[in-house]
Amino acid sequence: MSAVFEFDDDDELGGQNIRSQEEQESGYSSEIDAAEPTPIVADEKLYEVPIGEGFISSSVKESSPLNRKTTKDDFEVLKLLGRGAYGKVMLCRHIETQKLYAMKVLKKASLFVHAKNAEHTKAERQILEEVRHPFIVQLMYAFQTDDRLYLILEYATGGELFTHMATERMFMENVARFYLAELVLALEHLHSLGIVYRDLKPENVLLDGDGHVMLTDFGLSKVSLDNRTNTICGTAEYMAPGNPISNVQKYGEIDILGIEILMEMHYDKSVDWWTFGILMFEMLTGSTPFRTSNKKKTLDAIKNKKLQIPYYISADAKDLLNKLLKKNPNVRLGSGEDGIQRIKSHRFFRKVDWTQIKERTVQPPITPVVTDPTLAENFDEKFTSQVIRESPIDTPFDERMKSYFQNFSYVAHPLTHIDTNGL
Repeated sequence: MSAVFEFDDDDELGGQNIRSQEEQESGYSSEIDAAEPTPIVADEKLYEVPIGEGFISSSVKESSPLNRKTTKDDFEVLKLLGRGAYGKVMLCRHIETQKLYAMKVLKKASLFVHAKNAEHTKAERQILEEVRHPFIVQLMYAFQTDDRLYLILEYATGGELFTHMATERMFMENVARFYLAELVLALEHLHSLGIVYRDLKPENVLLDGDGHVMLTDFGLSKVSLDNRTNTICGTAEYMAPGNPISNVQKYGEIDILGIEILMEMHYDKSVDWWTFGILMFEMLTGSTPFRTSNKKKTLDAIKNKKLQIPYYISADAKDLLNKLLKKNPNVRLGSGEDGIQRIKSHRFFRKVDWTQIKERTVQPPITPVVTDPTLAENFDEKFTSQVIRESPIDTPFDERMKSYFQNFSYVAHPLTHIDTNGL
């Protein structure tokens, strides 16, 4: 899950392939970090609902079941899918339509402990409204109570890519190539909107019922009008490299973050191509390239260690990894105006038909086993086996919490929904 983490200097990362289940957190994240909102062009804005109104939008037909204010009472909670510092994510069923969704619940009081987190949540909500893509999870509803925020998202019945990677230990190149190609298109779309994702990792890549990717968790995403930002964030194993960070205690999994994030430099969309390279390396080898016995050593490895690629990786894959994992973001593959085209035309992807990938006509190499979507059988049993209880709020109600999220409510127009459940 995305967040700014704290850890002790001797916090062990372990050397085993594929991060352990204890390290993994649900891809349906309920943790957030810095992201600034940006105005959305009027033609692209999708039916935002002021809290005080009892209707959804004049463009939603009166006969629609959505033509009223949505509340938590419209949903039946079935399973816990994940848990984070600020809330939890649950599988739920819309009572009237019987459709399944993932319900992300955030405690307002927890968000306001660190002032920026509330603003980051608003930004995540706005980004989710703006983005519509077949490989990105879709926001269906948003609403609030006095003490909680609710985001109702598409339910990815195939679970996390992390789980499938852990089962296989490592992917064959043709398998990795398929998922990487779909992620290229997802990142291309985000970058076209000026959004830097910043937290690409296996836990944040979900699979739908057919096995296609669904990128989720925009808690760390940033919209930058000048395409550059310098907020510290991310999962540390995937951090990109660039002046040393002043406080290593800010990070969790160090070997995922980019050098320019670690060095507290301004960075842009090229940081996503660093994390893309780290993910590709982990798919093909079962481990991240700069992982060491503790986080401080990993930080040093990211900044100073030469990339070492196993002998069994093909020449094309080695070349792509070397170009993606350049410590200098200015020469990293993917940077510059034509960066995405240079990635798509790389020899590693020479057999990829990008049109077919976008149209989802290529058969995924992994078909998730889904006997009953209400069982959430592709999610971690340590979450799904728990009894769901609504935790009490130990902070008095503050009227500012309600007013701060004045325009949080939302419902997706029926015509914008992309059905990716595959069931």
